[in-house]
Amino acid sequence: MDAHLPVHRSSRASAAFTLIELMVSIAVLGLLGGMVMQLLGSASRLTSNSRKTGDCDTEARFVLDQISADLSRRVRRPDVDAFVGKLKGDDLLYFFGETPGYSPTLTAQERSTISLVGYRLKAPTEEGGHYALQRYARALPWASTTKDIAMPFVVLTGTPSKPLPATTLSGSSGTGAGGSFPKVLSQDKAEDVYYQTIGENIVRFEISLLRKPNFSNPAKPVPARLLSDAEVPAELAQYGFSNISALIVTIGVVDAQSSLRVSASAINSLELSDTMPAGFPLYPLDQWNKVFLGKLNSLPKTLSGGLRFYQRAIQM
Repeated sequence: MDAHLPVHRSSRASAAFTLIELMVSIAVLGLLGGMVMQLLGSASRLTSNSRKTGDCDTEARFVLDQISADLSRRVRRPDVDAFVGKLKGDDLLYFFGETPGYSPTLTAQERSTISLVGYRLKAPTEEGGHYALQRYARALPWASTTKDIAMPFVVLTGTPSKPLPATTLSGSSGTGAGGSFPKVLSQDKAEDVYYQTIGENIVRFEISLLRKPNFSNPAKPVPARLLSDAEVPAELAQYGFSNISALIVTIGVVDAQSSLRVSASAINSLELSDTMPAGFPLYPLDQWNKVFLGKLNSLPKTLSGGLRFYQRAIQM
């Protein structure tokens, strides 16, 4: 009988990869790598957007809380006026409040418990500059002194409709001219020791006033309405905030990183509208969002991804 010896075949051929197998493996690895990169990119964008939103939310909340706190401590007397400068673009807000203020000339004994409080937005004067929402807090004296102005409060005499004298905040015309604080009420960009920056990334600042409804004549009741720019000075000069049910603050905020690259010309190109009383109850926030969404695709990334709007109605 013939003996059949076992045949040992080489395993080298069965263990090797063919060219097709290598190409498929490379393609699969490339596909998986692309998917991983996409996931990492999406996670990075989500993290970036979340951080930007958090930055804006924090700054907006701080600013609106500060304004709300100051207004809650305002002097609540019908013979004490207030001033809201309704300008084209950013507005001014000044009023008297029972809050601590600063004075480089008054001693602790001379300072009263009343301060002049205000807010203005200081826009950059040149490209590369920075926006700054500034708070004004000026301590006032108990009485007239040679170091500072007197407390500018007066008590109305005669009928309640009689305007306040020109020695008050708004002045006789309600425009600030002739009042005790003419420099404060101008859109002056000069530095002032009474101003402190509280919002470095605020790029738009709008004040709207909602007047209370009037039912004194039941036959012709007057509903609540937003005051027009022309009505605001006279209203506040004559009655202060006594007829105002709410002060609406609307602001535009960019995140800290984007604010370094946002120019005044870019913000102005958005043409964010002022208060539009004819559109009540359409507040500035509604108008701004509509404009922003309409121009979103044409905006630079610093604005399209970094600009956010906030609004708060502060009950008076």
